[in-house]
Amino acid sequence: MRTVSRIAVFAAALAGLILLPCAAVRAGVDPAYQDGLDRLVGDLEKQGFAREELKGIFSDSRFELYPHIVGRTGKGMNYMSRRFGLLTKRSIKRGRSVLETYRNVLRSAEKDYGVDKEIIVAILRVETNFGSATGVYPVLNSLTTMAVIENRRSGWACAELAELLAICREQNRDPFSIRGSWAGAFGISQFIPSSYVKFAVDGNSDGRIDLFTMSDAVASVANYLRSHGWEKGKSEENRQAVYAYNHCDSYVKAVFAYAKALRK
Repeated sequence: MRTVSRIAVFAAALAGLILLPCAAVRAGVDPAYQDGLDRLVGDLEKQGFAREELKGIFSDSRFELYPHIVGRTGKGMNYMSRRFGLLTKRSIKRGRSVLETYRNVLRSAEKDYGVDKEIIVAILRVETNFGSATGVYPVLNSLTTMAVIENRRSGWACAELAELLAICREQNRDPFSIRGSWAGAFGISQFIPSSYVKFAVDGNSDGRIDLFTMSDAVASVANYLRSHGWEKGKSEENRQAVYAYNHCDSYVKAVFAYAKALRK
């Protein structure tokens, strides 16, 4: 190839990078969403993330958008329904087994944060059935989908995505390795990234916080509830603390009902 041709090719490539801030991801994204993805990249750049880093993430073969999750909410969920199976003998037996297996971890959390161990166990049962259903979606993909496609939650999702990327950068983790719900929550306790940053706790003192371990999930739930107003013996304040965890009346009712069943 002649020198002049090389210069021309380089100039064209440079122009492409200038005009298309996320040109590398175009091949794997529906063109209808590409403008939104480019805007997201620009927003993340403003928050301190390098364009090359973002291009590497969004051009990864594991990156994809999930249009089918757009518009979903958990508001219609009835946690007390028979289908959910919360108060069956089997479910309660499992909860009591968790109370026994993790009694030292739960006792420490109860002592340190003043949150009843049965409430902690109830939340972990309702959220993920004690870790058996933590979610299969790469959280990065879920949050990016909402940031790009869903106008109603785009600002929130962009902020959560920035938190997720910061967590992965700090811990030197692959951002695609964290899997969770379609809504962007992960771990046994189902924290969104901002909740992880604010309330997650190293429950076993191993120097790292991993919400996929029971010790850290237990301590983090207790810390979250105390931070949202939980006080020993305060009925209404404690219901509000659980409501802060999940803004659903059925959820609050289910958590307290399961905790009560565990005490019998």
